[in-house]
Amino acid sequence: MCDLGTALMIGGGILSGAGQIASANADAKAAKYNAEVQRNNAMLADRQARNVLDAGMREEQKQKALTAQLMSRQQATQAANGVDVTFGTPLDLMVDTAKMGAVDALTIRTNAYRNYDDARNQAVSSRNQAALYDMQAKNSRTAGILGAFGTMASAFGSAYANAAKANPSSGSSPIAKTSPYMGGKSIYGAYEHHWWQL
Repeated sequence: MCDLGTALMIGGGILSGAGQIASANADAKAAKYNAEVQRNNAMLADRQARNVLDAGMREEQKQKALTAQLMSRQQATQAANGVDVTFGTPLDLMVDTAKMGAVDALTIRTNAYRNYDDARNQAVSSRNQAALYDMQAKNSRTAGILGAFGTMASAFGSAYANAAKANPSSGSSPIAKTSPYMGGKSIYGAYEHHWWQL
C-alpha cells in the first residue's frame, strides 16, 4: 500500500505541476491578447489625434475665410453708402471685426491642439498598458514553470520521506532500491554511506 501511496503522491505532484503550467500559459495568452488590443487602441488613438488636428486646421481656415468675407461685405456696404472706411468709426468697425475673427480662429486652433493632445495621451497610455501586459505574459509563464517545479519537487520529497518511513531499517536510499536503471543496485555503488558512518 505504501508503494501505491507513493506513486499517487508523485502522480498528483506531476499533474498539479502540469496544471500550473497550463494555467500560466492560459494567463500568458490572455495577457498577450490584451497587449495586442492595447496596441490597436494606441494606433486608433494616433489616427484620431491626426484627424482631430486636421479637422481643427480646416475649421480655423474656414473661420479666417468667414472673417475676411464679413470684412469685405462691411467695406463694400460702407463704400456703397459713400462712407470713407480708412478712418474713424468705419475703420474701428473693421478692426474689431478682424480682432474677433482672429480670436475665433485662435480658439478653434487651441481646441484642436487640446483635443489632439488628449488623443495622443490616450495613445501613450495604451502603449504603456500594452507593455505591462507583455511583461505580465512573460512573468506568468516564468511563475507557472517555477511553481510547477516547486510542486513536483515537494511531491517527490514527500514521496521520498514516506518511502523512508516505510523502510526504516534500510541503510540505502529507498529510491535507489527501486531504481529500474540499476537493477536494484544503489546508484552510488561503493560510495554510498551516511554522514554518521564517516
